[in-house]
This record gives sequence, structure tokens and C-alpha cells, in this order.
Amino acid sequence: MYYILLSQYSADEMKKKWTSPIYSFFSDIKIGQEDDGRRYHFFKCAAVKCKVKRTYENADGTRASDAGSTGNLKKHALLCFGENVVEAAIKGEGVKNPDGSIFAAFARAGQRPVNVSHRAHTNPEARANIVRWVTESTRAPHLVNDRGFRELMLAGRPNLDLPNGRRVSRDIQASFNKCKETTDKLLQDYPGMLSYATDAWTSPNHRAFVAWTVHLQHEGTPLCFLLDIIEVPEVWIY
Repeated sequence: MYYILLSQYSADEMKKKWTSPIYSFFSDIKIGQEDDGRRYHFFKCAAVKCKVKRTYENADGTRASDAGSTGNLKKHALLCFGENVVEAAIKGEGVKNPDGSIFAAFARAGQRPVNVSHRAHTNPEARANIVRWVTESTRAPHLVNDRGFRELMLAGRPNLDLPNGRRVSRDIQASFNKCKETTDKLLQDYPGMLSYATDAWTSPNHRAFVAWTVHLQHEGTPLCFLLDIIEVPEVWIY
């Protein structure tokens, strides 16, 4: 949801001047009022469960000079729908070329994870999300070969390049190698001291394991990486 604070115009009066294609990404425009009496226009983003608030009124209560600007609306649309979709809407074209790669699909905009739940995945995004789903849920890669799964995924999207089990396995390996390379570089180039920790435990099936982790702070965010985990074949008690 998107809020713009205004002080002079009604929604109907303003709509007559709203000709930018950016407004097509917002709907259900209403007028509201803040506790201090300032009125605002309420722009509901077409994305599902999307809530963002922006104010466009000076501190003294006067109408801001950029109150009618679509710059921040465009930035919001880019975050929700992607550059490919927004630029196509501005040019009056259909979306032709998916942007990014499987690694770009894992990228973050600042500290905000990419959110694509309200629009169709591009092929790289679909592959990246399948890799994430399979690994986080501890599923077998060949699960994507299931007839029912493929029917659900391809319904209404016949052009989706849905990977098979072997391709998912290769994507998992490629993602692991890329993450390892990035982590190695981050740790080797880290300017400060790294903190290491180790822990041992017995799993429910009575097998003993030992793990090593490294801890650091990167751009103000605490990070923890699992370096290695091994099974202890035998344990001696002295």
C-alpha cells in the first residue's frame, strides 16, 4: 500500500492529471486524513499483501512541490514487479525478455529479499526458487519430475522452462559452488578478526556429529557460516 499526503485536491480531481503508466500498478485510490488533519491519497499497490508508506508534505504542513511526482511510485513498482515489467508498461509493450540469471534471482535489494510471489516467475527465478525449496525442505531433486507437480506449475504458463530432476541437481551444485566461492572470498578479505566455534551432539539415531562455524559482522549484520560437519565414528570415554 502506498500513501501520498496532500492538502488541496480530491482523488477525482487529481485522477484527471494522472496519465503516467505507473498508476496502472496501483488501484483503489482513496482519501484519508492523518491525526494532525493532513489529508493524503491512499494508493493500494496491485501486489498482494504489499504495504509501504511514503509522505509528501512539508514539515510545516504546506503542499510539497513533488506531491504529484511518480518517481517514488515507480521505485515502489520496480521493487514489487521488477524492471522488466515496469519498463514494458511505460513503453506500452508486453513483457518479452526475462531479466537476470539463476544467481541474480537470489540477489537482494539492500536488505530486502526479492519478492516475486504476486507475479509469474521468470525461468531463472523458477529455477532458483526450486533450488531453495528442495534444499531448505530436504527434498529429493527428482521430486520435480512428479506429474502432478509439473501440471500445477505449468498450468497457465506453458512457456515456463520447468527443470527436471537432473537439472535441479546441477543447479544445486552450481549454487553451492557459487556460495562457497563467495564465502571464501568474504572470509579471506575480511579486515577484522573471525570468531570460530565448534559443537558436538548425538542425533536421534545415536550417531555423533561435530560441527565448526565461523562468526563475523558484515556491513552491520551478524553472519554465521557452517564450515564443516563430520560424523564421529567412535567415541572413547577415559
